[in-house]
Amino acid sequence: MLINKWLVIESFSNGSHKDWKGGLCLDLGSAPGELSDLYLNLQRLPENTFAILFSELNSLKQNGNDSYMEDIISLFFQPSYFLSNDKPVIFLRKKSSLHSEFIERLSEKCMKQGLSVLFLETKNSGSVDNWTNQFTYEITSSAVDYNAIIENWLSHFLENKEPGEIHFLCRQGEPGLSAAFNKMQEKEIALHNTEQYKFANLAYQKQKLIEKYKKELELRVSAEKDTQLYLSMQKKQTADNVEWYHHEYEILPTWYKRLGHIIKVLTGQRTFRSLFSDKVKKYKE
Repeated sequence: MLINKWLVIESFSNGSHKDWKGGLCLDLGSAPGELSDLYLNLQRLPENTFAILFSELNSLKQNGNDSYMEDIISLFFQPSYFLSNDKPVIFLRKKSSLHSEFIERLSEKCMKQGLSVLFLETKNSGSVDNWTNQFTYEITSSAVDYNAIIENWLSHFLENKEPGEIHFLCRQGEPGLSAAFNKMQEKEIALHNTEQYKFANLAYQKQKLIEKYKKELELRVSAEKDTQLYLSMQKKQTADNVEWYHHEYEILPTWYKRLGHIIKVLTGQRTFRSLFSDKVKKYKE
């Protein structure tokens, strides 16, 4: 979707998020715990998409060991984890994004497993800038300027900057969140009726379709390379077999080959007359 809403939670186990219709964002900064304990709770989740958020610098320092990173990577292979262009998404608060060493190590580990991770840095919903193509906002009130955000998104699209989806992160337990969210819903409904949103949504659908075709093309190119590699291997194997035949059979003495033909006649595999004429059928049915 062009606009995604995320409920930031500290645990999946308390069940207070069951009525939430959007995505669930697990804050690993507030209560890191053991990531391995998450899997049972993930199986109990409804149809929500989920992602993770790094919000505190200290948690990254304390838990930045290999085992912790491997547990994080294993989350990306869960069916409900949120992907953007086939890349798992990690949300970063500005404070956490300063810990570049942890992020680089995590990215390297992901690359070794064939994953490219997309890090999205959050910003205040009241700050609408045009220097980045990332549109990720933490909501603290209903003062969200949808029009400015959509206009900014469109300007990036028209400049071929390929802007990503728009994300709003709402923290569970935030004072006045329910009232703020209801006002946001009203603004969003009104936004859907504007021409600029309709154009932005159409542009977004076109962008996603192009990305889909690019992915299909990449898969076909990869399949073609695999086919060519297989054919080249088969060609080499055939050449090796022919070479083996010439080296292992053609160098045998003539008397040895004739003895082999006689043995085939005696064992009933070949007709006797075929020894004297090439016009006679050689082998029996």
